[in-house]
This record gives sequence, structure tokens and C-alpha cells, in this order.
Amino acid sequence: MGDPSDLRKKRKLFRRLREKRSRANAMTILEHLGELRSRLIVSAAAFVVISVVAFFFFKPILAFLLEPLCSLNSDQLGPQGCNLIVNGPIEPFLVRLKMTAIAGIVFSAPVWLYQIWAFVTPGLSSKEKKYAVPFVLSSFVLFSVGITFAYLTLTPGLKFLIGVGQGKLVPFFKADTYLNFIGLMFLGFGVTFELPLLLFFLGLAGAVTVDQLREHRRAAIVAIVFLAAVVTPSQDPYTLLVLAVPLYLLYEGTILLLRLVLRKRGRSKAQSG
Repeated sequence: MGDPSDLRKKRKLFRRLREKRSRANAMTILEHLGELRSRLIVSAAAFVVISVVAFFFFKPILAFLLEPLCSLNSDQLGPQGCNLIVNGPIEPFLVRLKMTAIAGIVFSAPVWLYQIWAFVTPGLSSKEKKYAVPFVLSSFVLFSVGITFAYLTLTPGLKFLIGVGQGKLVPFFKADTYLNFIGLMFLGFGVTFELPLLLFFLGLAGAVTVDQLREHRRAAIVAIVFLAAVVTPSQDPYTLLVLAVPLYLLYEGTILLLRLVLRKRGRSKAQSG
């Protein structure tokens, strides 16, 4: 049997090591929280700066957002035409703030998308970190494409929605309601178009395989249609299809691109081995 004093020393040493590990883990958590805080501050600063700039370009931005509504026929609009209605003296200022907030979210996308990647990067290997620039560029492109699709579908979607109650209901568009509709469309399309990029990096990480993506095509179609129905605030079939069809094409493109990248990675490993 061992000496009891030696056993006590070993126990004390084990306790000290365990305490050091717990302190190290606590410091790591605090460091992560500090980094998250700095990332949020940078993203918020970019959002505020761009929103302030957009505040002084209220008229051209509002005219751009009103273009889909003003493109409707006069018989589809109420007596106010494509002018938006406000209630009370404070609402015009609040509407202006909301519009600048929408512009701030959209145009600060490169900054907060990069901050998301930079926060995830410490947990990645050096080889995976090289995807930072392609990730930020592709995510911004996909976000912009999603917003473009949303903007192009506004006029047909409004025609469908107004046409449902035409002859019985007279539309009076409130500024706050219309901007909420625009903002939800932009965010819904922009964020949803990021899903293929997430799927691509899950494939690179080995969480999903190309064969799995191929085998579950039917399930993917159902999921995409369901997601499009949930995301689109208009709930009209035209907008739903405009969102669902490009998403499925991006799904197929993700499978093709992932297969090419993984095949190239396998060749490089075989040559190095």
C-alpha cells in the first residue's frame, strides 16, 4: 500500500489542477463574452452611422420604396393614390426613423456579416479560416440578391393582395404598416437566401454529406416551400414561388459546389499523403 501522506499530496495536486482548469475555462468564457460584446458594438456602430446618413436622404429612399406601390393602377389605390397616411404629429418622425433603420440594416450587412464570421473564426482551424473573405463576399451577395428579389416581387404581390378585396374594400395605406411590410420582406428574403451558404459550410465541416443532400431532395422541397410560406409576410402564392424556386436552385447549386470542393480537397490530401 502507498504512503497516506503521498496520497494526500496527490489529492491536493489533483484539486489544484482541477481549480486551474476551471479558472481557465472561466477565463475563456469571459473572453468569449468580451469578444461578443466588441463584435456587437462594431456592428451597432456601423448600423448607427449608416442610419444617420440615410436619415438625411429620406426623400430619395422613400421614393424608391414607394415605387412598387406607385406602379399599381389608379383603380387599385384609394383616393390618396400612392401617398402614405400618417396619424398624429409624431408619426412622420417615427416613420422616418423606421425607414432609416431599414436602410441601416441593409447597407451595414457587410460589417455585421463579417463580425459573425470573425466571432466564429477562433474555433476554426487555419485552413478553414481562409474561407473568411469568400464567406463575407458570398453572404453579402446572397443577402443583396434576396433583397432584390423581394423588391421585384412587391408590385405583383401588392396587386394580388389588393385585388382580393377589390370593389368591396378601399385601400388606405398607412406609412407605418407599409414600411413594416417592406422591412419584413427585405429581412425575410435576405436572411433566407443565406441558408445555402450555411448548408455549404456544414458540408465542409462534415455535418452533412453530398449523398445526404441528394437523398433528401423531396424533404428539402417541402421544407423550402414551408419556409417560404412562413417568411413571406404577404402570404400570396406569387411571392411564395418567387422565394421558393430560387432557394431550391441554390440548394442544387450548393450540392454541385460542395461536391467539387470536397473532391478537390480529397485529391490534395491524396497527393500530400
